[in-house]
Amino acid sequence: MAGLPGALTHAATDLRALAIPRRVAVPLAAGGLAATVTVLGLALRIGLLRLPLLGGALLGVGDNGDAYRLFCTAGLTPDTPSRFTLWRGVVVTAFTTGATPCTAAPSSSATLLGLVVPDGPGLWSLTSYAWLLAGLAALGVGLGAAVLASVRPARAALVAIPLLPLLVVSWWTRFLVSLYAEPTALVATVWVLTGLLVVAGTRPTDRVPRLVALGLLALGGLVAATAKPGFIPIGGVAGLCCAFVAVRAPRARRPVRVVARLAGPLVALALVAGAATPVAEAVVGQERSYAAVNAHNLIFTALMPEIGPDTVVPAVGLPPGAALHSGEGFYVTGGMDVPGWASAVGDRPAEATATAHTLLLEHPAALATMVGNGLTATMRPQLTYLPSSPRGTAPEHFEGRTVYPEAGPETVLLKGWLANIGVGWLPWATVLAALLAGAATLLPRVRRADPLAVGLARVAAAAALLGLGVVTLAVLGDGYYELSKHVWLGSYCVLVSGVTGAAAAVVGTTARFRRRSA
Repeated sequence: MAGLPGALTHAATDLRALAIPRRVAVPLAAGGLAATVTVLGLALRIGLLRLPLLGGALLGVGDNGDAYRLFCTAGLTPDTPSRFTLWRGVVVTAFTTGATPCTAAPSSSATLLGLVVPDGPGLWSLTSYAWLLAGLAALGVGLGAAVLASVRPARAALVAIPLLPLLVVSWWTRFLVSLYAEPTALVATVWVLTGLLVVAGTRPTDRVPRLVALGLLALGGLVAATAKPGFIPIGGVAGLCCAFVAVRAPRARRPVRVVARLAGPLVALALVAGAATPVAEAVVGQERSYAAVNAHNLIFTALMPEIGPDTVVPAVGLPPGAALHSGEGFYVTGGMDVPGWASAVGDRPAEATATAHTLLLEHPAALATMVGNGLTATMRPQLTYLPSSPRGTAPEHFEGRTVYPEAGPETVLLKGWLANIGVGWLPWATVLAALLAGAATLLPRVRRADPLAVGLARVAAAAALLGLGVVTLAVLGDGYYELSKHVWLGSYCVLVSGVTGAAAAVVGTTARFRRRSA
């Protein structure tokens, strides 16, 4: 989007030739161009679309066993010899329709999938779902570019900040060709970040852009939080940001002025009200299916190694022999060889998890270490242990017994993997710098600086909170097990935070020169 201002000028000229006013033509051109670049860029990046000299083979993400929870809700059956998708060494993209849907907790991912899966028996391709997600991402980016251009055409380029990482590498984009909840949350996060950038590039008196920004924040936060419980922090941060978005209508009648001032808090309340029931039901469903698994992973893969078995084992109610299994994930043996596991963890996972969280409150250094390791893991969002090639380009085979250190089956393997990550301190340094810069914008002297630089610094802080929230909930919920995947969306947020912070620094340092030239 480097040539966006010039492209907008040409597009706006063409629209003016159709007798469309400039104040309408420029936003239409900006929104259309941004949406087109988004959908085509995403499609080319992962091979949904192949043009001469552009676009490669289709890229996706193979199933680790989680995809069933989504595709069964649409009555899909894998069209493979094994009729399975988990750990097949390939990305299964072909399904048959018409099976009886399973009953599951409400999920925005299931709702979106249902839009593209036809009723009745037949064949269905996963690529149709990927096109839907790419289109939704384009819609959010296009709306953001349009309303930013209505204020100042060059401001439309701000939407490139959350988009560029998705177009440059496939680490996040390839999840669009998968049946995890992650791609839904990724698209929703793009909407949230775009809404924040609209706020940064506008003034409180720009009512329409600010209202559009609130819509992007609320809808993005709602969809992310209801995709699966692990992404609740996205909805929480989006709601918090909504509450602080200022909208002003100084020349309107008093009732309109009052409503405008309350717009942000009202939208935040609507987001909380809309998400409360589906999120609660999703949490109940998660606990019903995985409570014992999550409790085991939290206690054995994270708490015992970080706090020490001598403290954790008696607190949870395990016999001393359980300490020998410190660092073992649940799926190593399913807890069956751990003395006293059934009575202390398996039969009472809620109590065991509550005890674990209490121990973390008593040992904040251990919690900080866990979050720090989670942030370090965001340096590796490639998730190479999940295959990317679709079935047909690679043979189907079962590989569920393969040990991948980054998946955290045993903490000692995971920590060895983390130790080999270069500049592993960079993510937490990025988060800390962004949060400090965001806090600094509350100081009177800083608030009087260039408004765009201040706004971008706050967006960087919000993106850092998004990433930190995802990482923190990941380690609190499942310990170190499959850490790299659980913090995958956090890695995107941390990167966007760093890019936005750099943009804020550039805008702030060049503000004086830009004012002189103006």
